[in-house]
Amino acid sequence: MTDSTGEIVNKQLEIMLAKSESERFRIGEEFIDFGRRVLGNSILLEFPGISETELKIEIFKKCYSSFYSPDELHLIVLSMKCY
Repeated sequence: MTDSTGEIVNKQLEIMLAKSESERFRIGEEFIDFGRRVLGNSILLEFPGISETELKIEIFKKCYSSFYSPDELHLIVLSMKCY
């Protein structure tokens, strides 16, 4: 986002860098978890009644499909359905 002034961005960076590495790591994990929950809720609105496995697959595809070829993605999805 680019709606913050440079002064505010610098203050946010100062606050984050004042935290320990483990605190910054935990905060990062919380951001990732929050993003996945938001994405999951969006998918559930679009596909009510989707199974837990299919939900995980859809989240994976939305997050990582640009990293894999269609063939690779298909194989990964098939393997996810086995677990």
